[in-house]
Parts: sequence; C-alpha cells; structure tokens
Amino acid sequence: MRKTSGLIAIMFTEQATSVFPRRLQTLAHQAFGNGVVEIDRSRYAASFLAVAIVAYIIYQTFIHPLAKFPGPVSARYVPYWRNTRYWRGTWHEDILDVHRRYGRVVRIAPNELSIVDGEAMKHLYGHGTSSTKTQWYATWDPPIPDAVAFFSARDRKIHAFQRKRVSGAYAMSSILRYEQFIQQSLDELLLKFAKYATADNKVDLAKWTNAFAFDVVGQLGFGAPLGHVKTESDVMNLRRIIFDMFYMSAGMGHYYWGIKGYYWGQMKIFTNKFTTSLLELLGQKNDIVEFNVWGVARVKSRMDAEKRGEKGRPDMLAHFLNMKRADGSPAKFNEVLAEALNLVGAGADTTSIAMRACVHAICLRPQVYRRLQAEIDDYYVANDLKSGITYHQTQSLPYLVAVCKEAMRLLPSIVFQLLRHVPAEGMYVGKHYIPGGSEVGISPMAQNRDQDIWGPDADDFRPERWLESEERTRFLDSYNMTFGGNGPRMCVGKNIALVSSIPNTN
Repeated sequence: MRKTSGLIAIMFTEQATSVFPRRLQTLAHQAFGNGVVEIDRSRYAASFLAVAIVAYIIYQTFIHPLAKFPGPVSARYVPYWRNTRYWRGTWHEDILDVHRRYGRVVRIAPNELSIVDGEAMKHLYGHGTSSTKTQWYATWDPPIPDAVAFFSARDRKIHAFQRKRVSGAYAMSSILRYEQFIQQSLDELLLKFAKYATADNKVDLAKWTNAFAFDVVGQLGFGAPLGHVKTESDVMNLRRIIFDMFYMSAGMGHYYWGIKGYYWGQMKIFTNKFTTSLLELLGQKNDIVEFNVWGVARVKSRMDAEKRGEKGRPDMLAHFLNMKRADGSPAKFNEVLAEALNLVGAGADTTSIAMRACVHAICLRPQVYRRLQAEIDDYYVANDLKSGITYHQTQSLPYLVAVCKEAMRLLPSIVFQLLRHVPAEGMYVGKHYIPGGSEVGISPMAQNRDQDIWGPDADDFRPERWLESEERTRFLDSYNMTFGGNGPRMCVGKNIALVSSIPNTN
C-alpha cells in the first residue's frame, strides 16, 4: 500500500475480520473492492474551517443579539477595532468619531456596545443598579496575595463592603484635612518652577504635574512624598511602570482566557516569579516588585509605630490601618497594602490629567486667563491673603471653579469604557432594546459631549454653562462623567483630583 502523508488509509483485507463485522466488510468490498480508500484530512479540515468561518460570520452579522446595532464592520467579528485604538493612543478621538457616525449605541466588539445616553449612564452606574462588572476588571486585581481592591471587585456585596470601608478616607471632609500635605508638595513644585523661570528655561507641565501628583499620593498613602519633584526624576521608575501597566492591561484585559485565575494583562503578571526571574536573566530589575518592597516597608513602619502607641499623621494610610474586616477584626497587612498601592495606581494619573486639562484650557484662551486672573487678584485683595488659596476658598471663586469643571469635562481623567453586564431583564436606550448579559460601556469623553445634556455647543469650551443657575449646575453635575461612573460607581479619587487641581490652577 502506498503511504501518503496526511492521508487516512482504510484497508479491507482478511486481517480486518477481527475488527469489522462481516456484513460491514461485504458492503465495503461491494462499494470499493479490495483496495484502499484515501481521505485527504487537510482538505476536509480546510473545508470544515471554511464552513465554520462562514457560519460565524453569518451568525455575527445577522443572528447575534447585537447584530442590529451599527458600528465598524470589523467590530462585528473580532475585538481588533477597539483594542488597536487603545494601544495606539487614539481611543479618546476614535470613540467620539464612531458615535458621530453611527449614533448613540455602537457595536465596538463582537459582544460589546458603547453607549452615549444620560439615563443609561445612571441605570448602569447609579444607585440601586443591578448591572455587574465584567471580567475585564480582573485585569486590575492587586498583585498581592489574599487582597482585593474595591475597584476590581466584581462581586457586588464585596465591592460595596470594600468601598464602604475606604470611603471615609476619600471623603471631601477627609481630603481637606490632608490639604496641608498636598500644599507641601505644591510648595516644592513652585520652587522648581521658580528655579527654571529664573534661568529663563521652558518646563514641560505634563511631566511636572505628573511628578507632583505622584508625590501627593505618596504623601497621602504612605506618609511621605515619593521624591519625584525633589529629585526631578522618575523615582523607582514608578511613572513609567504605571503607564506601561495601564497601557497593556487596558487592551489585554479583554482577552480573558482563565487559567487558574490568571488573565492576560492581569497585574499579577508583572510581579510573579517567572517575570522577575526573566528580568534578572536579562540583567534587569523588576521595578514594580521594588516599589512593592518599598511600600511594604512604609506600611510596616507605620503599623509598628502604632503598636508602640505613637500618634501617626492624619493621612489616608492612617484610615487604611484602621479598616475592619467583615467580621469586625482588623484588616490584614496585605489588605492595607493593597489599598495604599491602589491609591498610587489610580489616584496619581487622574490628578495630573485633571491639572493638565485646567492649565491647557487656560493657556489656549487669553481672554479666559485675564478674567480668571482678575477674579483671583480681587479675592486676594479683598481678603488680604498672604498665602495660597485653599480648596474651601475656591468655592468663593465661581469662574475658577467653572473653568476647571469645563476643562475636565472636555478632557476627562478616565477614558476606559468601565464595562458592565446588562441586567438580566435587559434595558432600553431610547427605542433600542439591549438584551440582558450584553457587555456595555460608556465613554466619559463621549458622554460629556452629549448635546442632549450639554447643549448644541457641547464640543466647545464654555465655562459660563456652569454659571447659568444653581439648578442647571446641579443638573450638569449629575450627568458629569469626568471621573468615570456615576453615584457609587464614580472614581473615589475625584476629591483628591479636585483639591489638588482647582486651588493649584491659580
């Protein structure tokens, strides 16, 4: 018999009697004779694959529950459209364009919709919602054993408990008590600016506001500035680490093939033994492990000091150290560490982005700059101020507050979709019904330009929209997604960003 690679040979010989029934052999002999039937496996595999692809395309195009929704053609079949825009850094522009082209509900991945709708926003993220987080949030699980951060918690009860026990640390009343530490970092930043101004040098505000924000969260979360402003360097390469982790996890979090709780893009990948060993083999250090070691030392030092009866600083770390578990027992060390690290990862960038948005908006518009300067100067003279304005005092500067709110509306700190599973009963967006279980998200960038809420000039920078009336301002605040989510799902770092940004803009 001729042997051919990739072929199946079935021989009907006397040796086959022990395997095949006599009747079956007789039929086979009548049909094929005493020979060989060769079946080309590669041809059949190719045919099967072709049929499967065609069937998949037909299903995704015409039968899938989301088939009726418009969007980029490739998004019907693969997540390529969404992920490439995350990775190339144009998502904030592309999501605006796709909604302008296709409308309020757009299919941006095989089982994912992007929505622009104020009521849908409240339905998905507001109080009493039954929507749940998608598996994308597993990407953000802290790389610490036996610790869960509230941002990544998918279980509603766990999330509610986790958020409740840290909410006091993020409350505006608490942040105002920490304002002295924020001011210390600001004073250091202004000294650097003065040095460069004296030498008539230009400064990159994007770099410096980022350095300032990391020092602030270091002050609040670990009891000391990280030293980014003082040393004029990226201490422990922390800024680069956070950027790289967000960059990778934002897109790779959508590819979640579960293997013992690990997912592509999950934070644990950065700190596991394999990654560390590989970096050592390449002659490099694992910077995030180094930062974790630094964080462990800082938290342990504060814990030990409290055990000795020493009074600590009134900062966020003090609040984390006093957290309780569900049974009323003190939070474990790793739980405290996870919240402190979460503050650095989530709080620094949102703060620096908010600051840059405000400064950028003012610098581009001389008329806004002049009006703002006049308001601030008049306030200084009227109140005989000799030092920087506090957050509480900015509430008496309506134009300053309006300028910052408007700047942050157009350039929000959060750009992710913050995905949710639609509740089992489904939901309506206008006349469009979205079936339960579908993955949906809302872009803060797109939602903050919804003309139904912000008016026909939603794309324009117009601070005066916040000054029309108290009722109108409350309405706009209720639909503002600058810091992601709404109600209990809004970024808890919002108050840090506001207290760091609005007073410092002057």
